[in-house]
Amino acid sequence: MSGIYWATAAGIGFGLFQTLHRRAGRGVDRFLATFILLTVSAVVLIVASVIMGDLGVLAEAPPRAFLNFALAGIIHFSLGWTFLTFSQRRIGAARTGALIGTSPLFGTVIAAVVLGEILTWPAMMGVALVVTGVLLISNG
Repeated sequence: MSGIYWATAAGIGFGLFQTLHRRAGRGVDRFLATFILLTVSAVVLIVASVIMGDLGVLAEAPPRAFLNFALAGIIHFSLGWTFLTFSQRRIGAARTGALIGTSPLFGTVIAAVVLGEILTWPAMMGVALVVTGVLLISNG
């Protein structure tokens, strides 16, 4: 499947997931909501990996790769999604989703500063378009 289809599926999935998470989390403790989110995400990741990937390559991965993957997951999900839950409760799923839309801007700046990676002109225009859309939604 091409990158465009994956990106579209990810966007639709994120929107659905965020809406369902917000609706389901109304009467649930924020940390329990994050735990449920992590559980569902892990199941989806495992199913997608089994369907699409060659799991045999995992046996060849160095232990440090597993450690880095685990640390990234702990930081991203435990902190990021817990803060997302707090944010959704405080300002709503729609505004939270719009703010998350600014991640390409931060990712671009961090990649340039930390890794020395500079986007191509068309990619920069895409980031600008996304951030402009976020501004329009947030101020509308």
